[in-house]
Amino acid sequence: MGTGKKIAIDIGGSHVSACIVDTNNTGSAPGNVMTKPLQADSSAAEIISVIAGCITALKDTTIDGIGIAMPGPFDYQNGISAITKVGGKFGRLFGLHVRQALQDASCTEDLPMHFCNDAHAFAMGARQVLGLDGPKTVLLTLGTGFGSAFLENGALAAAPEGLPSAAFFDCPFQDGIADDYFSTRWLLEAFRQQTGVVASSVKAMAEEHETIARPVFQAFGRNLGAFLRPWLSQYGCTALVIGGNIARAYTLFSAPLEEQLHGLPVKITWCQETEHCILTGAAMTPHQADNTAVRRTTQPLLPVTADNTGEAAYTVFPSFHTGHPVEEGYASLAAAVKDDSYLIIDGYDGVLWEPFRAALHQALRAYNRPVYWYHTGVCLQTPAAITAMLEAYSGTPDAVFGKRYEGSLADFFDPEKLFSIHPDDAPGLHIIYGTGAALTAIKGRTLYIDIPKNEIQYRLRAGSITNIGTPTYAYKRCYFADWPVLNKHKQSLLPHIDVIIDGQRPDTITWMPGAQLRAALDVMLRQPFRARPWFEAGVWGGDWMKKHLPGLNTDEVNYAWSFELITPENGIVLEGNGRLLEVSFDMLAFHNNRQLLGKAAQRFGTSFPIRFDFLDTFDGGNLSIQCHPRPAYTLQHFGEDFTQDETYYILDCKPDAQVYLGFREDIQPAAFREALEAAISDNVPLPVEKYVQQFTAKKHELYLIPNGTIHASGKNNMVLEISSTPYIFTFKMYDWLRTDLNGRPRPIHLDRAFDNLYFDRKGKTVPDTLISKPQLQEEWPSGKKWQLPTHAEHFYTVDRYEFSGEVNIPTNGQCHICMLVEGRQLDVTAGGGTQRFQYAETFVIPAGAGHYACRYTGEGKAMLVVAYVKDNYC
Repeated sequence: MGTGKKIAIDIGGSHVSACIVDTNNTGSAPGNVMTKPLQADSSAAEIISVIAGCITALKDTTIDGIGIAMPGPFDYQNGISAITKVGGKFGRLFGLHVRQALQDASCTEDLPMHFCNDAHAFAMGARQVLGLDGPKTVLLTLGTGFGSAFLENGALAAAPEGLPSAAFFDCPFQDGIADDYFSTRWLLEAFRQQTGVVASSVKAMAEEHETIARPVFQAFGRNLGAFLRPWLSQYGCTALVIGGNIARAYTLFSAPLEEQLHGLPVKITWCQETEHCILTGAAMTPHQADNTAVRRTTQPLLPVTADNTGEAAYTVFPSFHTGHPVEEGYASLAAAVKDDSYLIIDGYDGVLWEPFRAALHQALRAYNRPVYWYHTGVCLQTPAAITAMLEAYSGTPDAVFGKRYEGSLADFFDPEKLFSIHPDDAPGLHIIYGTGAALTAIKGRTLYIDIPKNEIQYRLRAGSITNIGTPTYAYKRCYFADWPVLNKHKQSLLPHIDVIIDGQRPDTITWMPGAQLRAALDVMLRQPFRARPWFEAGVWGGDWMKKHLPGLNTDEVNYAWSFELITPENGIVLEGNGRLLEVSFDMLAFHNNRQLLGKAAQRFGTSFPIRFDFLDTFDGGNLSIQCHPRPAYTLQHFGEDFTQDETYYILDCKPDAQVYLGFREDIQPAAFREALEAAISDNVPLPVEKYVQQFTAKKHELYLIPNGTIHASGKNNMVLEISSTPYIFTFKMYDWLRTDLNGRPRPIHLDRAFDNLYFDRKGKTVPDTLISKPQLQEEWPSGKKWQLPTHAEHFYTVDRYEFSGEVNIPTNGQCHICMLVEGRQLDVTAGGGTQRFQYAETFVIPAGAGHYACRYTGEGKAMLVVAYVKDNYC
């Protein structure tokens, strides 16, 4: 158990005060208070040196921790300064990881150091020193800035009800914000303008120029009262405590202030022990450990090292041998960057920036160089500004759908703040880090941290990360706003990345030089490879994948989906000297979309057009009755350039399995809509078979689901869904009266569905046009090639090869997406490389390969499904 003694520090605009506070006896006055002058507009190194000097002078073996009261804006949890635009005060600290800099300068890495807002420290200390316990107390600190805090029945109220925010400083007042008017700089400037006299301080105004300064102080009091009155009234304030350096001159402005507040039931206390209160409060503020779980999922992390056991079975962690080494750990990265002067560490949103920074900093300590960290998170626009910017995109009322934001990552940042990060010229390593770090335009080696989309979602669910610039998260905003701008940013950086880092593992990293990454992508764009699949449970999910795909967690409730190749969310895993590094699949297209897509690059740009995924309903349930949007609707409402045209390839099924597809001949749209609405409102089952046709599922049959087609997979199917890439635009009409796995109602989209349904896809038209009729295209002694024609709305087609021995397949300038749907394993050679693929594994043949050879030596015939873009859609 500790002694309860802490070093308490109050950082003001002109000096630093520090002492030791016994938190077990907070009612007594602090010990000897050390005061050191501070030039708040000096360099970061000089400011840190002054504060660290106080810590060093007071540090001894009885100290349990360090509490620091700091004016805002400031990231108090992480100890990062966000102070800017405050009359030059502490401007050189902007973005600096102050806690780390102080720990290094005072050699206190082993002591907990926490920060708190100086106004909050004043409130916490005043509660003890002044015995405050009223229902609603407002506390102000008037000095370099306009500090405010709120106590409710003696407890600090972080978000007091009835007030616009947790602080007054940024509330509008007259021609600016409150902080512009209720601070030292306003008094000094107003005094200069009215008298022509330049005063060195408010104290000098009050003591040396009292007579001519009185009108300025009175205007200050009137303004303060006019600002406070509506807020105090709305809040129901019962007590107002005013401290700070300006409060020492209260006799000069108290009368006009009290006149403005006349009639309010508010007791005013002028605190002359501000420093005592702040130091006490700084020591009392507890260190808030972040115990948030990093991820919420049952799925395993990508291991650091490859499993090269040679087991001939589906693998959940496929990798591509790069021929280049992959490094592991923070120590190896530190050794590579230790001699630099400036580093830019950018990355995808979802990086756990503070753990990453702390681990790399610890590794860099071995080289005895000063290291200064500057975080770009403080440069973001306010959450309110970002929310307003995205209102028409991800901010729409619809819980699922929005419209793709076409702006850039820079839109999320305040440009003035981005260029306010100015690392000192002091010797050492200066690191600018955080999502968007490259936007600062500071020159230095560029490191980029990538995070797989599945891990981002697991972290979002755990609450360990949020959307860009806001304290909350929503997948919808990721899809329609955050990811599009982050992808553009990543694409712009890819040619210039000096080090690529895989940041998905909380305890370690893998990395490789950027030039070697780009060389590895060049090789991949000529050879066969797999994306890394990932798996999700769902309310209708089954157990086929649990039984047939080794490596999955069998304790999961079910597996509804496998994201085999949904490229906006898949990664590719590079293997070098036995270690694994994952980057996003889209890096291939960003690097060379023509090598990847061939002729289709002109139409699709860097968007990968085709996806493969599994829908598993074995011993599960029916999918919802649904449809997908027409192309024009998709573009208008969602900003997507192409729509969600699908097919179901039946990989496996039970004898009773059904596919719901198309309407019955006698469909009456109005009656169908009425029945759907009744099912929803009355919670009664819908007789689906009365409206929608059912077909007995057949293994290896292809069911065609162009946009606007009503459909669903029934129970006991294992569907390989071959589709265009858009993947969230499903309009559910009926969901069998189910809730999701968390017990919440699943969204229903009747209006959207009825805006897109084709009611003429009914009766005999459905089996004639929506069930593919295989056409034999080629035959040879050991095999056949069948085309499985798709609908005219589909921009892709599907071939199936049935063969033994070897078959050579030309890409004809197209990217081929393939799966072995019968047979144990297949050896595929292209571009000088050979890969072995197992049953049910999806693999890609880039257009740049030209052709590929598939060799099957197992029993019976192999069956290989191949999908690619039709030439007339390029």
